[in-house]
Amino acid sequence: MAGSIRQHLSARASREAPLRRIFESVSIGLLLALLLTACGRPQAQALVTNEVPWQGSEVSTYAVTDLNDVYAGSAQITIMPDAREDGQQGWEIRRDLSTQGDSETLVVQVSPKGVRPTSSQLVRKDTSGEEEVTAIYDRGQVDLTLTTHRDITTYERINVPSDARDSRTLLLLARSLPLAVDYAVHINSFMPITGNLERILLWVEGQEEIEVPAGTFQTWHLILESELTDDTEAWIGVDAPYPLVKFLDGRSGGTFELSEFSAGP
Repeated sequence: MAGSIRQHLSARASREAPLRRIFESVSIGLLLALLLTACGRPQAQALVTNEVPWQGSEVSTYAVTDLNDVYAGSAQITIMPDAREDGQQGWEIRRDLSTQGDSETLVVQVSPKGVRPTSSQLVRKDTSGEEEVTAIYDRGQVDLTLTTHRDITTYERINVPSDARDSRTLLLLARSLPLAVDYAVHINSFMPITGNLERILLWVEGQEEIEVPAGTFQTWHLILESELTDDTEAWIGVDAPYPLVKFLDGRSGGTFELSEFSAGP
């Protein structure tokens, strides 16, 4: 009889163990949610964009420092009008980056509103040679072409949400968002060079006055929480045309500080 009771209790404990683990998991999840709320992170709202704040050609130049706060090079972001096949005026976003002997040129064509990508091309050069990645965005899919340092070309088609943005334009997209205290939004983000799709949480931590080589600016301090890399931080001017004043790139670890800004005509 004693053996039968022990077997019954053992079987009952085995059945209850998974339930306890589920309960503990749920409890931990609820605790984390409460902690995040206590930390002041706002609740995400629907993604709605304003008109882009640039009206013509615009050039922003940045001084770049590495993880050790040592000067590493410079970057320039140029935004220019781009005529589309449908007759509307889109935008071409070009980023030229030169750091520690390497260079990278990125060109992304985006729609007239919402900074939705239509195509992109990345050319990267270093001591091992040159590689190129092109992406064509079309109604929920991206066609990728990759040419390696050894001149080997591969092709891939990836399905993405129709509202996915090119991850390298998110900080410019942020300039067209209705930033405010307690603002937060989720953004589907796609990185062509890796083929990674993730859901970024962008939220406003508050206002902050910061000084960079280009001057002193009152800014919105943003956090872009990533599922795949360290978080990116950015400081966007509170006054039109809402320049991207500074950012800490969570992927590369570099810090970019505005040194010159020209809003153009």
